[in-house]
Amino acid sequence: MEKYLLIDGSAVIHRAYHALPLFNAQNGTPTNALYGFIKMLLSLTKRIEPNYFSVVYDTPVRTFRKELLSSYQSQRPPTPEEFKVQLPLTQKFLQKAGVKYYLKEGFEADDVIATIANKVKNRDNLHLYILTGDKDILQLVNERVTVIMPRTGASDLNYLDPEGVKKRLGVSPERVVDYKALVGDPSDNYPGVRGIGPKTAIKLLEKYGGVAALYEQLDQLDQKTAQLLRQNKENALLCTKLAKLVSNVELPFTLEEASFEGFTPKAELIKFCEEYTLSSIKHQLSKLKTFSVQEEAGAVDKTDDNQLSFF
Repeated sequence: MEKYLLIDGSAVIHRAYHALPLFNAQNGTPTNALYGFIKMLLSLTKRIEPNYFSVVYDTPVRTFRKELLSSYQSQRPPTPEEFKVQLPLTQKFLQKAGVKYYLKEGFEADDVIATIANKVKNRDNLHLYILTGDKDILQLVNERVTVIMPRTGASDLNYLDPEGVKKRLGVSPERVVDYKALVGDPSDNYPGVRGIGPKTAIKLLEKYGGVAALYEQLDQLDQKTAQLLRQNKENALLCTKLAKLVSNVELPFTLEEASFEGFTPKAELIKFCEEYTLSSIKHQLSKLKTFSVQEEAGAVDKTDDNQLSFF
């Protein structure tokens, strides 16, 4: 079975930035998020050994979800300048490494991931692995799509198949959207159905099906639950649209362009490491035929992989 590794780059960079203390290259450029991003990529590609590999990013452009709900993600703090300058550096690294990355204005990285998953779903003998910290992606999980969520660091990973999703959320992947529509999502700042919590949502979805089916069977519910659903119907339907990933984003994509044979020790990558004082990564690159997260004698790391508490 061939393997395709797809990484939510925005999520990894954001969490690396907040997990690691701020440090700079000799030229003064902040590099903690860049360093953590590269270390995670090296760790995961070594572990998965993918035949195909690419990274997906959010864009700063207003998305369609913001148009649907003006308060969507409005609680999130402004992006620090020290973070902003590192984002394009991660893309620069990928370009020099020959790793394809994707983004689409007006859509989130999750939508781009869903689109790529849709494009490769009929590919025989291919298993898709998605690294993310966003539970929205769990709606994509099936027998050939596994979501990877780091629990504490680069070496502590939770691989979620359909059974794993059910264990984590209490619902199957095909009910993730309905679950979020009922309970809401504080991280994205949408309410769901006020008064219905996770336990009630799970019971309702198990017995009656999705949100649409619930509204067709209100007369079979207890009076309190039926009233809550009636009062919050607009919110429930709106949250369904917010939670549902778009899988048909216009995207120039071919699986072949994501082909991956490892991070080769190209001179431009060594130069990149020198420019941004990534000493231990440069050491690995110069000594090995492909990148590895295993330390060699003499390598000096800024931190240990197990301390990279990204998610």
